Formats: sequence, structure tokens, C-alpha cells
Amino acid sequence: MTTSLGEETSPLPFASTWFATARDALTLKPEPYERLGHGKASIRQGIAIVAVVGLIIGVVAALVALPALFRSPAAAVDDAFNGITQGLDQFRSFGGQTPPEFQQFLEMYKRSIESFRPFIAQIIAIRAPLPPFFERFFSWAGVLITSPFALLAGWLSSSIWIMLFARLLGGRGGLVHYLNASALSVIPQLLGVLGFIPCVGGLLALIGSIWGLAMQYKAVQVTHGLSQGRAIAAVLLPYLLFVLLIGLMAALVALGIFALVSSLGNPGSSQL
Repeated sequence: MTTSLGEETSPLPFASTWFATARDALTLKPEPYERLGHGKASIRQGIAIVAVVGLIIGVVAALVALPALFRSPAAAVDDAFNGITQGLDQFRSFGGQTPPEFQQFLEMYKRSIESFRPFIAQIIAIRAPLPPFFERFFSWAGVLITSPFALLAGWLSSSIWIMLFARLLGGRGGLVHYLNASALSVIPQLLGVLGFIPCVGGLLALIGSIWGLAMQYKAVQVTHGLSQGRAIAAVLLPYLLFVLLIGLMAALVALGIFALVSSLGNPGSSQL
């Protein structure tokens, strides 16, 4: 029997073959990356992996959001405001460790937050073209439907940038073969669906992101034949470039604001 991953298997169930492939990929064994990266030049295998993972993420996210589907918007708003005020009250409970001025600021901030509640209630009361339940249903269904496409877009954009840097660093792999191998790197993003768990959800999502980068490194090393250092550089350089661009844009915005404030503070300078 030949599976869609291009390997000859004994009469093992199809799902067991995929689980074994995912397990070996997660432990950074080279076999699944070589099998996908040196098989048939078809991107369908990589797209299928990403689409399945995206669908699982969408299903879990939809299940987590299922209780909100049957709750009124007013109740959701009340929960949001109550959560904010409870957090402020817990912060204020450490009154012996903060100055009185800061306590007064927190009280003022709490009153200002509460003052917005009537306006939000008025906005919610505005009649919409569809009944509220159907609006919530379409929003809920949108999460399920768009998750695979969102994951596909993110995977393609990051992989193409990594591919570009890999070729600049001397890589010899083809785009389709690398994409098939790099598709395995989306599997750890399944940890991101646990983000709703308090305290540990964000940590699990971070672990999934770092794990995915490690799997991208393995895909680059196997398909492009790069050394360890160059493969790491090919994976990290696109993200470092993105951070540098964001930092540059933030610096330019800050300089623009500073120049604007300075010109307003010195009106005579505009008449020169």
C-alpha cells in the first residue's frame, strides 16, 4: 500500500501512518522531512497537512466559543466589565504597597470604565438586520471556516521568506519540495488552541511557535543541504528583519510626533 506521503507501508491504518509521521517530525527525525522534501514535486501534500491542522484549530476554537453562541451580547458585555473591575479591585487590594495617589488614580479609572457601560448597552440595543443569534452564529462559523485559510496564508508567507534566505545562503532545494517539508512545522501550532486556559495558555502557544521554528530549521537543513549555522540563519533572519522594520517604523513615528510637538511648542519657528 502506498500512502499520500509517498512511502510503502504494510497494512497499517492510514491514520496511524500520519500519526507516526507527525510524531517523527515533532521529534525532529529527518525521515519525514526527507520523504516529503524529496518525493513527487507536488505541493498538494504540504497544503493537505496545513489544511488539516488548520481545520483542527478551527474546530477546537469553535467548540471553545460554543457557549458564547447561546449567550446574549448584554451578558457578554457584563462579564467583560465585571472582569475588568475585579482585576482592578484585586490590584487595589495591595494598598499597603502603592501610594495613595495611585490608589486614587485606580478608583478614577474604575469609575471611567463603568461610565461606558450605559453607552455600550445602547449600542447593543440597536436593532440589526438579522436576529442577534444569527449574527453570533455567522461570526462563530467564520472562525471555523477561515482557520484553515488563515493558517495556509501564514505558512506560505513565512516559508517563502525562509526559502529566499536559504537560497541566498547557498541552499540548493526547490520551492515545492521545501514547502512540502516545511508544512510539518505547523503541527505545533495546535498548542495555540489551548490559549483559553488561564496562566498556561499563552506559554503553550509560545512553546508551539518555538517548536515550529525548530521544525522549519530541520526542513531547511534537509531540503537545502545547508550547515547547521546557515539553516538557523535562514529561519531566523526573516523574523529579525521584520522586527527591525517594525522598530524603524516606530522610531520614525516617534520622531515625527516629537517634531510635531516641538513645532507646536515653538510657534515662532514656523514663521522662519
